Amino acid sequence: MFASPSVQIKFNKIRDMKKILLVTLLVLCGSLIHMSADDVKVTMKNGTVFTGELKEFDPSDHVTVVVAGIETTIPISDVASVERPNAQQVMAVPQQTSDKTKLQYGKYEITDTKEYPDSFKLKIGDQELTMILVRGGWFNMGYDGRHSLSWDSEPVHRVTLSSYYVSKRVLNCHEAETLLKKKKVSNSVKPYNCKYRMDAEEMIEEISTLSGAPYRLLTEAEWEYAALMPFANSIFGNNKKVEWCSDFFEEYSAANQINPQGPTSGKYHVLRSYSSGNDKWKRMQGTGKKEYCWNSDAFIRIAISANAIKP
Repeated sequence: MFASPSVQIKFNKIRDMKKILLVTLLVLCGSLIHMSADDVKVTMKNGTVFTGELKEFDPSDHVTVVVAGIETTIPISDVASVERPNAQQVMAVPQQTSDKTKLQYGKYEITDTKEYPDSFKLKIGDQELTMILVRGGWFNMGYDGRHSLSWDSEPVHRVTLSSYYVSKRVLNCHEAETLLKKKKVSNSVKPYNCKYRMDAEEMIEEISTLSGAPYRLLTEAEWEYAALMPFANSIFGNNKKVEWCSDFFEEYSAANQINPQGPTSGKYHVLRSYSSGNDKWKRMQGTGKKEYCWNSDAFIRIAISANAIKP
């Protein structure tokens, strides 16, 4: 039997009835299951919401989920948001834009003109670190060129940052071993390979205690913003090693952000690398039960908000 004219009119805008039936089944199944740590909540633009295991996510094209053993791919044009509720993190679902309005990665503007010292010295043991001012502003964070998907650097999004200071170099072996209170402290001024994340946190805590100021690791946004500055090469040089950031690793959000701190929780933290090529966009994360960097030396570069420095 053929559908009645009223039914035909009802579905005359649906190009793929199989897709509608499948989505409906996913909604029904999704309402019966409990969310695990790997589940996502997909909200359609028509208001429909369902949950399932994330199979694949391309923020520029589609999202693939599995609900009750059924796998389906949904065009990103039909999706309002994709969330990991347990991580309280909204995944990147960019708004549909034309090429004319597409954000250009790496573009920035310095907007903070307050009076801050251009630099100051931080004493660590018997050595000094020069802290360089990075004036606040906005920039387009992320990268959508070659290797961008493998580097998890999409989508490009607008970030606004307050002014902060960044150390002109990473911690050296003598400083790190002093902060970690090693029994034998070397005199080496070579960059210290901080393989384990817990060592990085211990050193930052000790610096804050000794100085009486809230020193910290750079946020990932602060790291990338500093890497875009004209003076970046004098700080990062041609170093292709990675540096620890304070954020937990997660997909980028397409939303505009102000002083983003990253997800509120997670398993592993972000590491970033810089060189004279496109490696400055590369992202990776720690691994293992005791979080560590497995394929490179991992360095410590410290930061502090400009408004935390006493005049």
